Amino acid sequence: MKIAVIRQKYVNYGGAESFVFQYTDCMARKGHEIHIFAHQWAPRKDDRIRVHSVPAWKINAFIRTLSFAWFANRAVARERFDIVQSHERTFWQDVFRAGDGCHKRWLEIRSRSYSPLKRGLMWLNPFHRLILALERRMFEGKGARKIIAISQMVKKDIEDLYRVPQGKVVVVYNGVDLERFHPGKKETVGKAVRERLGIPPGDRVILHVGSGFERKGTRYLLESLSGLESENWRLVLMGRGNWGKYLQPLPSRERSRIIPLAPVDNIEDYYAAADLFVLPSLYEPFGNANLEALAAGLPIVTSRYCGAAEIVSPKVDGMVIEDPTCSEEIAACINFALKEENRGTLSLGARELAETFTQTRNAEAMLKVYEDLLGR
Repeated sequence: MKIAVIRQKYVNYGGAESFVFQYTDCMARKGHEIHIFAHQWAPRKDDRIRVHSVPAWKINAFIRTLSFAWFANRAVARERFDIVQSHERTFWQDVFRAGDGCHKRWLEIRSRSYSPLKRGLMWLNPFHRLILALERRMFEGKGARKIIAISQMVKKDIEDLYRVPQGKVVVVYNGVDLERFHPGKKETVGKAVRERLGIPPGDRVILHVGSGFERKGTRYLLESLSGLESENWRLVLMGRGNWGKYLQPLPSRERSRIIPLAPVDNIEDYYAAADLFVLPSLYEPFGNANLEALAAGLPIVTSRYCGAAEIVSPKVDGMVIEDPTCSEEIAACINFALKEENRGTLSLGARELAETFTQTRNAEAMLKVYEDLLGR
């Protein structure tokens, strides 16, 4: 097949970005001709993956999104493709993968804590109005022939909030690189990372990955630290943003145990250094970092508003938080996962679960969607 893939940033870091990078790799290895339409990208050496430069005017979020959508659709129209798949909200595509979930649902969740004035201004924001208009066009109209939801939660959100034709939305779970993220790296790579970060050998390392701290529930994770039973914990925070805003209010005793870091390309090394992964998101379509952590043998603590919670068996391979704004519940889940008698079982369960979510399985499911559209 000749497949066009639309993504603003085509790089191998970040949850959604890494997925697209790895998924197109897998499709190319299967012999498909892949054309990437991107504004920013990392170099590729595979001749079967060709990158097309798409302009995006970076004046503000509204102009950037609108201009990229316009120029991407124009660029794709210059050639004939069997399938046009977008990972961005644009005006037209055969298949839209809702990797960012349902924006309307996120705005509803986000606005719950806002004053009436702030809530009204949020809904009137031109950027949000644009995203909602593009969503409506894709979900209800002719903007897309098929929608791929990355969790049952996202599928339900789309079908609850929009008038979507029956059968238009299908669920395809993410896949993970089981070699890149592997528990076997713990004794070598993981140990070296811990030494470099100055973490004592006996300390338990909690890892929290992701930018967009409001949505990721970072504030509530930090509030939960006072409820941890263990005295030998360390929290590694990895993401892009203003960590100081979140760390400054904490007591110095807790702040001294926290290591904030910028995003890195070798994120797998930090999973290898950790003992537990925590992502108490207020809204997370799936949370690919959860799957990467599971593959690395890390139990996960995530929220029921995260799509990955659908695949977790509590106390077997992780824990699911019912209320991600409840710091006491987050602390209780972390305490259970860090207990010596639970760690080994949870770690084994985590890896076993991840092994059922291969990149090959994901690529085959995506191909099935394409073939159904083409009538093959």
